[in-house]
Amino acid sequence: MKIIFFISLFLTSLLADDFNRINIIVSDISELRAENEKCQSKLKNITYKTEKSSLNYERLYNKQKHKNVILKAQLEYSNDLQVSNKNLANKVKELEKIVKKQENILKIKSKNNKNTFSTLVMKEKYQEKYSKKEKIIRFKATSFYLNENSNIYNDINGNKIFSWKEGRSFTSNKKTKKWIKITGYFVDKKWQRARKEMWIKLQKVSKK
Repeated sequence: MKIIFFISLFLTSLLADDFNRINIIVSDISELRAENEKCQSKLKNITYKTEKSSLNYERLYNKQKHKNVILKAQLEYSNDLQVSNKNLANKVKELEKIVKKQENILKIKSKNNKNTFSTLVMKEKYQEKYSKKEKIIRFKATSFYLNENSNIYNDINGNKIFSWKEGRSFTSNKKTKKWIKITGYFVDKKWQRARKEMWIKLQKVSKK
């Protein structure tokens, strides 16, 4: 009987330890489950915040990307504008050079015109002076030739400008008592108009 009692006591003790262990395990499991639920809740919050942050970051990225596109376009436009302005400045410089050149040409022409006008005025006065002495007679254009080697002058009683040989032909339609004007002459049997005042002494020529 004692043996059975001790066995029962021992088994009861063993079962009590097992129950305590089971209770401890159940308690640990409950705690672990509670901790797990807390961790899950925190994880959800972190995931939500992460997703929200990621979404915000994506929005900021897209916004910044859009700004970069606009800035790039503005920079390209600015560069194009600078190149265009540079080309325009070069064209303006070229035009200024052309205008300056034209102004210089006009100044030279103006001086030449003044000189020509002065020469013509002096020439007219000179011709008027001698025309009073020798009356100019007009007649129908006629061909003449030189009787001998003769000098050609730039006006009546003027300065010698050429020397022509005997036999050379020319045309005229004006003369005085002592002089005849050369209005044209022949070169290789071809007539050409005299481009300047040319006079020869009447006694040196004969009609053809």
